Amino acid sequence: MNAKPVFKVVSCLVALFVMGSMCGYAVSSRVTHGRPAWTQSQEWAERWLEQRMAQDFARIEATPEQQAKLKPSYDRLLSDFNAIQRESAQKVTDAFKRHGLDIWKQLTPKQREIIRQTNQERISRRAANSNTPAN
Repeated sequence: MNAKPVFKVVSCLVALFVMGSMCGYAVSSRVTHGRPAWTQSQEWAERWLEQRMAQDFARIEATPEQQAKLKPSYDRLLSDFNAIQRESAQKVTDAFKRHGLDIWKQLTPKQREIIRQTNQERISRRAANSNTPAN
């Protein structure tokens, strides 16, 4: 058999494997790490809103009078966005606390110590990977 077609097939398979690995890494990294910590900051949200507002005003060619009338709606959007973020973060925290209490009741003292250490490690890792302080 000619070596050239075999080399092409092997090269294509290797390239496909490499691209699949890169895509898998990108997807798993996004899924396991969730939303970047910098997007949770108030400064980021304000910058995002200013950019969106400027872009919208430019696209609709809003007059200065229209801009003044529309700005409160954008301010309300920012306020709503921040409230939703706080509320959902609190709900997630509450769900984890309920889960922790539910399983804690079923564990032996030795298992409780292992879970406590595991949770401490998770908190430390989370703090090291983001700008949020460990609880």
